[in-house]
Amino acid sequence: MQMNRKTLIVSLLIIAGTLILMGGSHAYFTAMATSDEQTVQSGTLELTYLTGQDISLENVNPTEEENAGIHQFTIENTGTLEATYYMYLDNITLKKGEADAKSENLKWKLYKANESYVEQEEVANGNFSDGNNTIEMNTDIAIQPGEKQYYILKIWLQETGALQNEDQGLIFSGQVVATTEKKAVNKSLANLMKQEAVLDNIASTYVTSSTGIDFSEISSDTNGKGLYILNGTENNQYPIMYYRGAVENNNVKFANFCWKIVRTTETGGVKLIYNGKPNESGQCMNTTGSSTTIGNSTFNASHNDNAYVGYMYGTTGSSSYEETHANTNNSTIKGVIDNWYEENMTEYTNQLEDTVWCNDRSVVPDSTYTGTGVGIETTMYGARNRLAVSKTPSLECVNENDRFTVNRENGNGALTYPVALLTADEIAYAGGVFAKSNSSYHLYTGNYWWTLSPRSFNGNSAGVFDVVSTGDLSNYNVNNSRDVRPAISLKPGVKVEGGADGTKENPYVVVE
Repeated sequence: MQMNRKTLIVSLLIIAGTLILMGGSHAYFTAMATSDEQTVQSGTLELTYLTGQDISLENVNPTEEENAGIHQFTIENTGTLEATYYMYLDNITLKKGEADAKSENLKWKLYKANESYVEQEEVANGNFSDGNNTIEMNTDIAIQPGEKQYYILKIWLQETGALQNEDQGLIFSGQVVATTEKKAVNKSLANLMKQEAVLDNIASTYVTSSTGIDFSEISSDTNGKGLYILNGTENNQYPIMYYRGAVENNNVKFANFCWKIVRTTETGGVKLIYNGKPNESGQCMNTTGSSTTIGNSTFNASHNDNAYVGYMYGTTGSSSYEETHANTNNSTIKGVIDNWYEENMTEYTNQLEDTVWCNDRSVVPDSTYTGTGVGIETTMYGARNRLAVSKTPSLECVNENDRFTVNRENGNGALTYPVALLTADEIAYAGGVFAKSNSSYHLYTGNYWWTLSPRSFNGNSAGVFDVVSTGDLSNYNVNNSRDVRPAISLKPGVKVEGGADGTKENPYVVVE
């Protein structure tokens, strides 16, 4: 039944408490709470929130869910019309001292219950990793006139088996809110991604092999299509997640441009690649061709020295690796990208992280490429060995000199702006393979475009990996032209507007 009515909002103060670490090994949670019965009425529709036992957690150690503090409550429709309502954790205050805080270890779960408050099926769960932002409890619940619905809300500090210094001194309060109009809740982009990610070294919906994705083969419905957690990072504070294959839900609108999500970073950021401009309706419909690029450029104007595989390079004709690959001169493509950034992106820099951009100039000699990366010696660089020989991509960047960053805290400090290109390894994770065509993955454009990864010097020309028109990874001489697709990385915790699903028609929109 449809009708015009005001939003019904009912709320309950849950807890106000403090998390304290004592002796460096135990955390304690103390809390007090009060609540009152509340009724909101609109026309003949009436929703009554009946409270049961308040949460009262005193001196509780980190624990498991079975020892959580609980709050029991009932929602009753005392009106004459059917209603649909949604529940949120709202008005959250989570602080450490005076500063806003986040906690992945502070957990919540919502269960349905019977009238005796015996726990039934789980409704929703989560944590407070989004800090003070409203949490949508993923409820869309119908309630008939005269019906009562019973719930148990559990909140607990999860035992991690290690020191929980990050939970020391937290102060938390919040409200449960029920409303008949769905809120557009801003959400962390990385946390949204995490909900659908699966490990890449096991069989899953689009991976048939029991050992996981085979990176010697292109992405497909049997070899990876979706969002994956990189094996070996799953227990890190920020597991690395990457999109692979013909996904359609990794589109982002930021800084008046369209982007595609490639992966998350080791520090919790979200790495994006340029994908053109939105149309008049704000949609990101670009899929192929020049609309996905900022233009065309050589990687370097010259090609007759090992130095020219560098995003920045040193002295040509040198007999020293250090002099050859010193970060003294800008490559041609770096100049193009920096100019574009300066014209379009400087006002958004505060939303970007200073992540590492790896121009891997590590040398891996073999029987053909015996050189050491200087002058005109035939030289094989690390990415060629990984991607053309062993077919084992990696996100490791061996040499500090090759870790391009703006600041020196985590890299070489040689960049002017936090922008560069994707590596060939990142494209391999996405579904590209050396010398194997693939037109069915999210980085395919039907055009030729540059990566950041040196491949080799063959005695005459410096070569860098590119993606060719058939979608495979290849090698091209640096003095030839290819499309330019800049990449950036959003800071950890950057939010997107609620209501989007990441499709071309409804891209995620970064909250500015």
